[in-house]
Amino acid sequence: MLSITHAAIATCSVSLIIGTADPVVLVASAIASQLPDVDSTKSYTGMVLYPIAKYLEGKFAHRSVTHSFLATGIVTAITAPTALWFSWQIWLGIAIGYFFGWFSDAFTKSGVAAFYPSNSRLVIPGNPKARLSTGGNGEYWILAIAIALLIISCNFISNGGIAELFERSFFRGADTAADVFKKYGSSQQVFVKVSGINQATSEKIEEKEFKVIASGGESSIIARDNRGDLYQIGKDSASQIRPSSVETRLGINISIQAIEVEPKDMFVSEWLQSVPSNAFISGNLLVDNVESLRFPLEQKTFNTFRLSGSQIELINAQKTNLEPIMDSFILNGKAILKVRSDEPI
Repeated sequence: MLSITHAAIATCSVSLIIGTADPVVLVASAIASQLPDVDSTKSYTGMVLYPIAKYLEGKFAHRSVTHSFLATGIVTAITAPTALWFSWQIWLGIAIGYFFGWFSDAFTKSGVAAFYPSNSRLVIPGNPKARLSTGGNGEYWILAIAIALLIISCNFISNGGIAELFERSFFRGADTAADVFKKYGSSQQVFVKVSGINQATSEKIEEKEFKVIASGGESSIIARDNRGDLYQIGKDSASQIRPSSVETRLGINISIQAIEVEPKDMFVSEWLQSVPSNAFISGNLLVDNVESLRFPLEQKTFNTFRLSGSQIELINAQKTNLEPIMDSFILNGKAILKVRSDEPI
């Protein structure tokens, strides 16, 4: 078989068996799939590892010792430390990649000595006319199928797998979106397309897209529309939007940095100068003359700050949300800044 076919079959098999789309694991398996052909100086692997290939070529027949269960066991044992140094997935990727690298040659006309040191050949299928020829049309069909399965597998895995895609497709609720956000929200964007009604205004909402910012509880989410307004979406009384349908999808990979801050003895406007624009602020501020403050009470959208006793409670607020309290003096405070890489700085 061609080197590219070995690599395609190996990466496809690793993705399906381990359930991974990790490029490091897939590349490791692709490289491992080339190693069985180190018994020939004419192969790409043999050219790269020429001294080893020359020795093996002189001692063993092609597709014998390196194309066997014995060799697979040895490679698996030798590479076992990678499970400790890196990850178990890389280790299994190497082992599975090596195995399918030679096992796929069992479908060629000459087969492989799979049970070495026995010289008997494993050739699949029994009908010689149905076996593959290197570079033949049959091999290119196998290559195309392997690549297609690899793409499908990686797409499913990147979107949470078949079970999760089924849940998102047929159980379109805010609770499903909340579960998806809890699982992926720290490393990927989560978007929802919502149909429903705004409970304060009775405004009908049809397939409007929001970006999920936080979980609002077990069965609700806090999400932002393209105008920058936040809404709690769910079927509880605290939510502004009561959905009839919530379609969830994943976006690009992101990073979120959580920074703990304790502002003290300064005006809110002074403190916010050190707060990144792409941060969402949650916490409590004890401010001077809190009783004199007048907060705009939003019923249509999510309230990002509210009075809690003698303190101001911030909930996923951004700098622009805090304009009504810019002139307040912070006596003491504690907050967490969640800085998202996908927000404009």
